[in-house]
Amino acid sequence: MKPTETRNLITWSVFGLIFGYFIPQIYKNISGSFFPVSNNTFLALVVLDASLLYWIIIFRSRLKITKKKEIENNKKKLPPHPLVAARTVALAFAGSRAGVLILNFYLGVIVSFIPGLSLNPVQNRITTSIFIIISAGILLGLSLWLEKICRIKDSDDKPGDNTSLAS
Repeated sequence: MKPTETRNLITWSVFGLIFGYFIPQIYKNISGSFFPVSNNTFLALVVLDASLLYWIIIFRSRLKITKKKEIENNKKKLPPHPLVAARTVALAFAGSRAGVLILNFYLGVIVSFIPGLSLNPVQNRITTSIFIIISAGILLGLSLWLEKICRIKDSDDKPGDNTSLAS
């Protein structure tokens, strides 16, 4: 799998900003009230960040165990199963995309709230949105770090070479 490219993150950022700006505008036109920003979103992201950090710490220590001597000496910790490693990479990819999308969505929400900045409910929503943006930024950073941890070095084989199979 290819690592996450800046181009992909920028694309998700643009979509997040657009949706984050226009959805509150549409909501306000339809309902006559401001777009709700929940504290539960921030709490969910904090729990997600803590869980992802915990998984990174565990997974990183298990990746370091690769030699047979280390496995025999440390029977409690075995290297991760290849499917677990593949799912971890998928988790890192999903986390990076979700993190950048959430971050920019709430950045767009803040931009849409700027005209009503003098109102107390808008100020509370902007404050909550800032905390959500910080949590989403942490999710993005952790996901990119996990992706870096999971990355393996490319082999020296040329594409299409199948030297490992017996002929």
